[in-house]
Amino acid sequence: MSNPLNVVGRAHQAGAGPGFTWFVYGSSLDAEAFAGWARDHGYRVPDFSAARPARLPGWRLAFDAPSRMWGGPVASLTEAPGDEVEGLAVPMPGEARGLVDHKEGAVSGLYEAVAVTLETAGGPVPALAFRVAAARRLAEDGPAAPAYLDVMIRGARACGLSPAWMARLEALRR
Repeated sequence: MSNPLNVVGRAHQAGAGPGFTWFVYGSSLDAEAFAGWARDHGYRVPDFSAARPARLPGWRLAFDAPSRMWGGPVASLTEAPGDEVEGLAVPMPGEARGLVDHKEGAVSGLYEAVAVTLETAGGPVPALAFRVAAARRLAEDGPAAPAYLDVMIRGARACGLSPAWMARLEALRR
């Protein structure tokens, strides 16, 4: 059986494990940006057809991850009781873990995976989310890199995230 994701290099060396749910909340929400990244890195875009809106309670969106590519801080997660982050719960096959680790910057050590529980219309879902690694985190949140924020907002809108979440994202432009 051929590998449907065409995973090669360091991201593929770990091999396939069990399937998992990926919490997508940043630039990966934008299908066009994701497809461009996948093409540039030799991956096929995974099937997002089973993705559904999700909320991550007890966390907030932070812009404390440095990015030379985007020219400023990009999104991460910080624990914050009483707050929440919206995104997508994306079921992934085990062989996609290398792709996800690569896309999320875990391969380079910029981000790290964290086990979370998402709230969805179908009930709670265990998932993997990614946040900037403590050793790489900026000393404080900065304003989001404008191009990154544009892609994130475009993706969130296309994914049908809530009007309240869209308003929160739009407010970051000011």
